[in-house]
Amino acid sequence: MGKIVRCTILALLVALLYGCAHTYTEKEFAALVDELSSCNKVNEDLLMKQATQNARINELEKQIDVLRQNLSGGQATRQELLDKNIQCMEENRALLMQISRFKTIIKERSETQWRLNKGYEYLLTFLDRERLEDELYIIKSEDRIKVVLPQRVLFPNASSAWLTPKGTQIVKKIGQGLRQMKPVSVEIGGHTDSTSLSQGTSRAYPTNWHLAQARAMSVLLVFDELGISRENLSATSYADTKPIADSSSEEGRAMNRRVEIVIAP
Repeated sequence: MGKIVRCTILALLVALLYGCAHTYTEKEFAALVDELSSCNKVNEDLLMKQATQNARINELEKQIDVLRQNLSGGQATRQELLDKNIQCMEENRALLMQISRFKTIIKERSETQWRLNKGYEYLLTFLDRERLEDELYIIKSEDRIKVVLPQRVLFPNASSAWLTPKGTQIVKKIGQGLRQMKPVSVEIGGHTDSTSLSQGTSRAYPTNWHLAQARAMSVLLVFDELGISRENLSATSYADTKPIADSSSEEGRAMNRRVEIVIAP
């Protein structure tokens, strides 16, 4: 920049020299012309360097713009990855909770199955004599134990719901076994055959629904007297809607007249 100033001053001096009355020698004039030419050359070099620097600056600005765009895109990509990571963490958390629930369910089912097997084995042993004498039947399903009591064992005739002394004794023994088992629920279902009730019976039990309900209630009341939790007891009437044998024969009708004790251990 200093060289440009010097050249400018020199040019002014030359102009002044031409305009002054003083006459320079040819040698002095040639020296001034050479100095002016040298200054012009320096000025041209500086302008070229400035143009090169400006081009370099423009190139750097373009590179900066590209870097800014890349940085902005990188930040967007990073944010997208963070969002996906958070989503994966939430999915993993939900999966872990589901696995935990499955483990709990499996554990509960395993414990239920264990109680079911133990309860079934206990009742088989506890009621072994009654089973051998064909007074009751014990059936195990997937999650329940069913004790089936024929009408002939509990009630004096096909249209009665009053327990006989022997029937009361058997029901009490079953109740004692239930007290030891402490089941979750005990449903007592009353059943009849499809025969219409006689006129005398219909005064006490207008329909088979009433008769079946009365039979279930007779058993439930014995369990209640034994102190089995009332919250776990229920009595249901099925009348003749769930036969287990053909009602066209007396033998089949006798099998349908029954009380079923369904136990959830």
